[in-house]
Amino acid sequence: MQTSKQTNLTKPGQQQLTNKRRDWLREAQGLIPLVFIWGAEWVFSAGVDFALYWRDLDWLKQAAFITAVVASLIQIWGMRKSLSPGSTSDTEDSVKHGWGHPIFLVLPGALLVAAVALLDAIGAVSPLFAPILRAFLLAVGFVQVGMLLGRSLIYVGLWLFTLTAVMAVWYLGYSDVILEGMGGISLLVSGYMLRVWAR
Repeated sequence: MQTSKQTNLTKPGQQQLTNKRRDWLREAQGLIPLVFIWGAEWVFSAGVDFALYWRDLDWLKQAAFITAVVASLIQIWGMRKSLSPGSTSDTEDSVKHGWGHPIFLVLPGALLVAAVALLDAIGAVSPLFAPILRAFLLAVGFVQVGMLLGRSLIYVGLWLFTLTAVMAVWYLGYSDVILEGMGGISLLVSGYMLRVWAR
């Protein structure tokens, strides 16, 4: 008797949480292209790293990074209209609870990327270990976002974390190509999942 009451109580709660996630994802539709932009950049960079064994194409990798940054800024600039004041009561409630607008989910990721770029630029991280650090940060990001949006993203994060640990211990020399490629594919897959969940 008690278990049936508990299931009846939890089902509406789960449905409400699912609806809230769907609404949040619809609101964050402008952010999903960022996942595709950076996923494509990581996959492209992995291809360039592979080609570096035969030709000097380092300039192409830098051009891809700059293109991704510019495309991201254009996408975020286009979303600024949705930050305008005419917010609903749900948005006001989320601001009170610290969630704010979905665009603020990008802020921790942007700070992490900037921190890794700075550490790489000043030589604090060896070029051999930089891909490991980036992949670990991406894996943790997947798990964090997955706790809010869906278990599938947690699995993607755990898979990427395991792959990064294996590459760090046994295949460090190949980590740049493999982890950038797999990280980019993970971003593309997660972007597709987020787009499907928002429907």
